[in-house]
Amino acid sequence: MRRTGTVVPDFEFKLLNGGTWSSRDAVAGKFTLLTIYRGMWCGHCKKQLQELDGLVDDFQERGVSIVAVSADTEDRARQMATDYDLEKLNIGYEAPIDAAREMGVFVSSRVKDIEMPFFCEPASLLIDQNSKLFAAWIASCAFARTAPADILAYIDFIAGHSDRPPRGSA
Repeated sequence: MRRTGTVVPDFEFKLLNGGTWSSRDAVAGKFTLLTIYRGMWCGHCKKQLQELDGLVDDFQERGVSIVAVSADTEDRARQMATDYDLEKLNIGYEAPIDAAREMGVFVSSRVKDIEMPFFCEPASLLIDQNSKLFAAWIASCAFARTAPADILAYIDFIAGHSDRPPRGSA
C-alpha cells in the first residue's frame, strides 16, 4: 500500500469522452479524486457512482475533480454509464491492473462470467497538485466502502486546516 505524502505511481487510462487521464497530469484545482470501481456488474459500485455523479458540482466548487475507472472495456464502461444515468462523472476504462496493484489497490479474479478476468476492488484516492497521495480509502471487497459524501466532508475539514499534513504518512 502506498504511503500518503508520496508521489503516486504512473497510472494512465482512456476516458469515455475521448481523452486520457494520467496520474502525472497537472491537477486542475486542489485535488483529484480517483475512484476505482469493480465494474458494470457491481450493485455497490452503481450506488457509489450515482452518488458521485450527484456530487460532481459540490466537489468542483471545492476545487476537486473526479474521475472514475474500472478494468471494464470501453463498451462495458459506456453501457454502465448509460444504464446508471451518469451524466457528469468523468469515466475511464481498461484500468491497468499492474499499475493498480502498484497504487495499493486490491485485485480480484473472475468468479462470475459477467466479471472481467481480473478487476480492481474499490478504492478512492485523493491526489494533490503535486501528484502525491493525500488520502486513501481502499477495500478488498465490494462492501464497506467510503461514502462520497463522507469524502466531501473530509475535503471541507482539510480546507479549514491548510497546514495539516496528510494523515497516515508516519
